[in-house]
Formats: sequence, C-alpha cells, structure tokens
Amino acid sequence: MSNVSTWAFVMGGVIALACGSPRAPAGEIQGILNKSKAFAALPKMKHTPAFRLEPFEPVQHREEAKGKQWWYICDGNERIGLITTWLNHVELFRFSPEVAKGVKYEIPAIYHWANLIGARLPLEMCGYHSPVPPSTSFKLTFTKEQGDSLEFKAEQTHKGGYSGGTEFRLAWDERLGYVLYCTSHFVMPEPRQIEFSNLLAGGVSESRDDHKRWQKTIRGRLADGRITFVHHNPVHIPVDNVEAGGFVGFATEEDMNPFVELLETSGPVFLATCSQWYDQHIAMKAPEAKEADGLYHLRAKYRMLSLPAAVARELEAMAVYTSPAEGESGMAGFLQGKLNDFETSVPRGKVYNGPIWQPGINATEGEAHSGSKSIALGGLGPGKVKTASPIGGGPAVYGESSKRYRLAAWVKAKGLEDGGAWLQVDDVFFDWQDVKATRKTEKLTGNHDWTRLEVDFTPSPNDPFLLITLCVEGTGTAWFDDLELVEVAR
Repeated sequence: MSNVSTWAFVMGGVIALACGSPRAPAGEIQGILNKSKAFAALPKMKHTPAFRLEPFEPVQHREEAKGKQWWYICDGNERIGLITTWLNHVELFRFSPEVAKGVKYEIPAIYHWANLIGARLPLEMCGYHSPVPPSTSFKLTFTKEQGDSLEFKAEQTHKGGYSGGTEFRLAWDERLGYVLYCTSHFVMPEPRQIEFSNLLAGGVSESRDDHKRWQKTIRGRLADGRITFVHHNPVHIPVDNVEAGGFVGFATEEDMNPFVELLETSGPVFLATCSQWYDQHIAMKAPEAKEADGLYHLRAKYRMLSLPAAVARELEAMAVYTSPAEGESGMAGFLQGKLNDFETSVPRGKVYNGPIWQPGINATEGEAHSGSKSIALGGLGPGKVKTASPIGGGPAVYGESSKRYRLAAWVKAKGLEDGGAWLQVDDVFFDWQDVKATRKTEKLTGNHDWTRLEVDFTPSPNDPFLLITLCVEGTGTAWFDDLELVEVAR
C-alpha cells in the first residue's frame, strides 16, 4: 500500500474539510483523571506503536457487503482493530497490545452491529431526527498508514449542498493505551441536528446473560453538573444535554471501558440511547447562525478511549441514577432462557436483558395458565394472521448455531376458525425480513383448554437472531402464557 491511498465510491463532487489535528485534551474525563488516585497509581506503559494496515477479504454472506473494503489495524504482529467500508466504521478490538496478546481476531461471515468484537465509531455523520438528503459520495483516505500513529479521513457529500467528514488519528497514551482522536465538520444550507458520532461496543445489546457486557451507560456532565448512569433497559431510553467537555461510555469491565470524551464543539451537544442496540447517539443541535460563506456549520473534536477498570469504578461511584423511577413499567417483556409468565412487567431502574413486545401488544388480566395474566390475540378474519413478537424495543434474541432450543408456551383457544393458533420461530440476520428458516408448532383450532405447544430446533449457521412470533389466523381468540425459549440437549 502506498503512503497515501484512497478508496472512494463517487457520484458527486469532493469536499474540502476544515479539520485540524487534535489539541491537548480538555474534556471532563481528563479533569477526572487528573484528580483520580487510581489513575495516578497506574504504571506508565512504555510503548512505541508500529501501526500498519492489513487488507483482507472476509467471507460475507450479505450481497451488499461484497466489494467493500476491509483492513485490520495492526500494532506490529497484533491485530488491534478494524476499518471497513461495509459498516463504515472504525473498531478497536482492544486498547493495549498486551490485552489478549496473540489473539488472531477474525471477522465472522455474518458481521454487523450485533456481533462487534470491540468498540466502534462511525466514519460517516448523519442527521438526527432531521435527516439530511441522500449521500452522493463517500471517500476514505489514509494519510498515514504506518508508524507511531495511524491517520485517515472520511469525506461525504449529499444532495442539496450538504457535506462533511471526520479526520481520525490513532495514537498511544502511556496511561490510557490506544486513543482515537477525531475532528468532525459538517456544512449545510439549512440548519439540522447532526449525529457526528456514535458509540457502541460488542455485548452492550445482549439478550444472553452470560454474554452481556457493561451493565451501565455513564454520562457527564449534565446541565445541572451531575454525572449520571442508566442501566440498559428497554423502557428507560434517556436523552440528556451535556455541558462542554461532556462524555459518554460503558462501564464496568476489567479489560475495556470504552468512552467518548468531547474536547471542543461549536454548539450544544445531546446524547440519546438507541432503544434496541443501546448505542449512544452523540449529536449536536442545529446551528442558529450562518457563517461568512452563507452556510451553517457544525464542528466537533473528541476522542475515544478506554478507562482503566480502577478509574471506571471510581467514575461509577460518582454517578447517580438518571431517574428516580422505580417499580414496574406496565409493559410485558421477554427473557431468553427463562419462563415468561407475564405476571410482572419490565422493571424500571434495573438491567433487563430482553426485549419488549411490539407496540400495541401487552399482557392482560383474565385468562391465564398460571397467575392472572396472558397475551390475548383476536383473529382478524379469514385469510388474515394476527401476530405478536418481542421486537418493540430492547435487544434482539440470539440463537447459537452450536446449541439446540425449544420454543414452548401454553395456549388456550376459543372459536378459532379458518386457521388456528400456533408458535413460530424464524432465523433472521440483518433485519426482521431477512428470514433464513421458519419453524412452527402444530395449530390449535376450534375450542381448546390450555394446551402446551412446542417446537425444537437448531439455529442456522452463523448464529442468527431468533424472531419469536405468536400467531392467530382467521376468527376467534387465543391466549398465550408461560412462554419460554430454552436450551435442550442435542
């Protein structure tokens, strides 16, 4: 690879960025580090990186992923991260070459946000609840491919005169390890909110308790000066304004606690949590005034880093819960590997590693196999199917290809004609319509007292998501209770 190489898919013009090199850190995290006894006690890590890029072509089963570009980020012989134009992101698998030393990370054949190895930031910016027009070009340029730092920039143009980009610089810090410095700039003819960055890490959105990582998101400082935390929970999705120098990150693990710290911004910043992946939208409010060129500008400097475990625990101890809400939410949830009797709803203020049901579906009092609640579905008439799935928010349910599962529930039927009631489980990969396999239980028709329906199955290769669906076809009513998805012996 040459010293300056470019990958581009261009349908329009090329923009010029007004992005400078990173300045000395000036954010809230740095202030906390400066006062931290745990941080002061950490030994300095003497290390001179030997960064290089290792291009590769993984086996990808998604047609859109073919022809995209992939590079492992290496420090000497250690793979430490990834840059790809498939998901348009940069991902750090680890923040020190001594963590998991010798591990040869490999990108799986089905690769997306759900199975990230490390922590990622996007290469592209986008509108937040005020979408910018479709993009006409995206260009990724490496300006320094090897040595003690790695430098590259991503540029984008959109219809209607919108453009922007981010410069990235990966460097070494003797206390923090690898730090990714970022400088973003977006130009627009009309003022819009721009999501200039987004933090996500593998295991944050996870329905399996033994795979779940980072139980909390920590944010600071809010307008009232607080540092806050929120448990990952599908019924508590906060949006917070943060002061200059604010931050957001995930805690607490021993090897990695990824954070984004804001160093400089041209306007007020707010943080929003995704209702499914729990990724952190880092966005700036629409600018109020045009600049000399007659356009609106947004600028931000920030860095992604990992807080050492001892420091992350100190920060966790400073943080207060972002909301006093407690008790039940009144919304039915679904937990993998457990009996879902619908007697209690998703609790507020606690970690809940499961999704809630699609809008309009909830457990109701009345008929029940156990307790007093169940999910009732009334038929829509001949030839029509009424369904309910736990996809209304919270993490998707995972299926491991090496395991065998049983989907089961107790079902009661009344007046079911022109169809029946059944349980269904589909394998999906990239969205709920990308179905690779479907399994169904037997159907209940007519009138039946509580009857157990179940189906055993092994998920498709490459660990799909499992789309669980309660189904009623035709006329009549069915009640579903004591639903479970559990592992069984192969």
